[in-house]
Amino acid sequence: MKNLVLLLFITVFINSCREGNASLTTQQESINELYNRFPMIKGEFKEIRKVAVDSVSITLLRNKSVEKDDYDEIIVFCKNKKFYSIPFFSNIYFDYWEFQNENQAQLYPKTNSTFNKELKNAFNKLNLSDEESIHTTNELFLSIIHSEINLYLKPNIFKNYIYSTERVDKYKIEESDSCISRTKKIFDIISKDAKNTIRYNQYFLDSSNGRVYEMINTSAQEKPFSFKIKTYRIDCFADRLEI
Repeated sequence: MKNLVLLLFITVFINSCREGNASLTTQQESINELYNRFPMIKGEFKEIRKVAVDSVSITLLRNKSVEKDDYDEIIVFCKNKKFYSIPFFSNIYFDYWEFQNENQAQLYPKTNSTFNKELKNAFNKLNLSDEESIHTTNELFLSIIHSEINLYLKPNIFKNYIYSTERVDKYKIEESDSCISRTKKIFDIISKDAKNTIRYNQYFLDSSNGRVYEMINTSAQEKPFSFKIKTYRIDCFADRLEI
C-alpha cells in the first residue's frame, strides 16, 4: 500500500512539473497554453515586431491582419529558450486592464486575470533578475508598444483629442464631450504627479490602443524589484464607419 501511495505521489509530481514547464519549451507551445487559459483568443497570429534585451526577447503577435479593426494580440517573452505568453487584449475586457477610470459593467466574457498578474507571472516563470525586469519593462512599453513618455510636457495630446475605437458591438456609443473630459482628467493627474520632487512612477501613452499606463515602482529602495501598473482608458467608443 505504501508503495502504491509513493507511486501516485511521484506520478502527480512529475505531471505537475510537466504542466508547469510545458508552456515554456517553444513559442508555439506557450501560445497554445494561452489558448487554453483564454478561449476568447483565437486565430492565426503574425509577428508584428520583436526586440531583444540582453538575454530576454519580447515579441508582439497579432491575428487577422496588421490593421486593428478586429484583433487580438499576444506578447511572448523568452529567456534561455524558455517562453511565456500573455494576452494583450483590446479595451473591451475591462477586468483584464483594471481601468482606473471605468465604471460601466463589462459586457464581454471575464478574462479572470489582469495585465499586472500576467506580466509578473512571465517575469517569475522566466526567472528574470531585477535588472532584467526593469530593462524588459522599459523595452516593452517603448519598443514593443511604442508608447510615449514625458506626457506632462505634451498637453496637446490630451486636449480636445479623441482616440476613437470602433470595436464596440456591445457597449454604448460615447459622446465626444465625455471622452475629452476623461482624457483631460488623466492629464491633470499626470501634471500633478510631475510636480512631486520624488517620484516612483512613470506614465506611458499607448495611443494606438487608447490607454495610459502608470508604472509604479513599489519596491522603492528595497529589493527585489516589484511593480504595479495602473491603466486608464482614453479611447472613445464610436460608431463603426461603413464605407
